[in-house]
Amino acid sequence: MSMRRSLGIALAVGLSCPAAAEAPAPCETLVRVLEASVGQKLTAPPAATRDGWCVLDGARTTGEGAVRASAEQLRVRGEASDDGLVSLEIEGKGLRAAAALNDRDLPDWLRDLLRLQTAEVHLALRRDEAADRLDLDLGQVRLSGGGELSVTAEIADGHLSAASLLTGRVTKLSVEWKNDGRFLRPMMEAWGERLEPGSTGTRAVLAARAALVRLVEAMPEGSLLDGTLEGAEAFIAAMPQGRGRLEALLRSDNGIGAAQLGLLALSQDPTGPETMARLFAGTEISVSWTPGITP
Repeated sequence: MSMRRSLGIALAVGLSCPAAAEAPAPCETLVRVLEASVGQKLTAPPAATRDGWCVLDGARTTGEGAVRASAEQLRVRGEASDDGLVSLEIEGKGLRAAAALNDRDLPDWLRDLLRLQTAEVHLALRRDEAADRLDLDLGQVRLSGGGELSVTAEIADGHLSAASLLTGRVTKLSVEWKNDGRFLRPMMEAWGERLEPGSTGTRAVLAARAALVRLVEAMPEGSLLDGTLEGAEAFIAAMPQGRGRLEALLRSDNGIGAAQLGLLALSQDPTGPETMARLFAGTEISVSWTPGITP
């Protein structure tokens, strides 16, 4: 169950729920939310309610999807109001994703990466009516290889519905990534091969690293807090094997949403200085990199 699929739950939570004033959502609704978010049916022993959680231990996806997911332990809970879900929380251990046997399109590097990793995940989404925003807390994703990821975000005008992905704007984003020195290399090789056709191995990694350097250099200086440029450059230089902890924080007055990203994609120079200046106008960005094995 990848991070992208976990965040994709926000696409599904616009499903209708029984009318109530902040009442616990029933297990049947929460199971439908999970199924819609991954695009596959979910099979599990009969759901049991324990301490307010809908327990789905042993759950696994079935269907025609390219990736099959399973969980040794999985529990989910949420609250519903008259308008639908207002909060959703998921905890999972022993999460594993594997390519479907009949899928031949999944790249070998990704197939191997999925096969070798298990994960622990805690995800919480909650609508803050007073602030008119959606709070996201991907408390921690722990990979069996040693990598860890934590993400929190505040999304202005955000709701637990598919439409909010088009109108919501990220005003605060905090990312903390603990690199174990093994996870990033296959991803960088695959990206570098696309950037520089014919390149493989170290040459592909260097192509990906050079693209990241160009991106950082194009960032508007007025948005970068003290030490950010040095922190980003140190992280890129250490990629992909360098162990350490990356911490990044973005604050935006106007927020960054689908509309801004759409204009970015249509630009003739998506990663050029002028495009980056428009995208990050009114933002503050900080990045720090701490090398070495960190707790």
